[in-house]
Amino acid sequence: MSTEEKSKDALRKYASDLLALETHFQKAIIQQKTSKNVRDEDVTELLHELDRMSSNHVNELENHLDSKEGSRVEELKSKIASFTGSVVGLIDRARTDTVSKMLRDDYTALSMITIGYTMLHTHALARENSEIAELAQNHMMNCTSMIKEVSKVVPLAVAREFTDDAELAEEIGRKTLENTQHAWSGEVVNSEPEIV
Repeated sequence: MSTEEKSKDALRKYASDLLALETHFQKAIIQQKTSKNVRDEDVTELLHELDRMSSNHVNELENHLDSKEGSRVEELKSKIASFTGSVVGLIDRARTDTVSKMLRDDYTALSMITIGYTMLHTHALARENSEIAELAQNHMMNCTSMIKEVSKVVPLAVAREFTDDAELAEEIGRKTLENTQHAWSGEVVNSEPEIV
């Protein structure tokens, strides 16, 4: 196998891994949307956005693999099955988990997907494949945006599960949201660690 063929094969494998991961994530989100536990308006809206994003990603990856890489359905089915025992398998418990645990698992899955796109983007740049590099970068930015949105809804979901007092839940959720968003602010994230 030539160097060019190996490069093309590696990019196809990265992209098909991400397609399998995104497909699995999308199925979990659809399950979550139909869960009897999801009654919160903020959560419902977030799940619709996650579904829309993952659906677009799956379609774009499928189109790319079908048109450029000659991907096989059997290979993708095998990859999807291989994810069953991984961390992403946590998000399959949508029927019984609390809403806050569903969102925690979505956050985890999105982080895994995002780092996958980081790897695909890097590999595509190294192989001078601008088309897949751009696709990976766009998907990576979509995912980071959704991670931020999930992080905004989690404190509210937890607070609403904690108490039936809507006013108290809102107060606790908003205060936690303020504190967690500060934890990710530039002044905290970009600060140098103190070496003792």
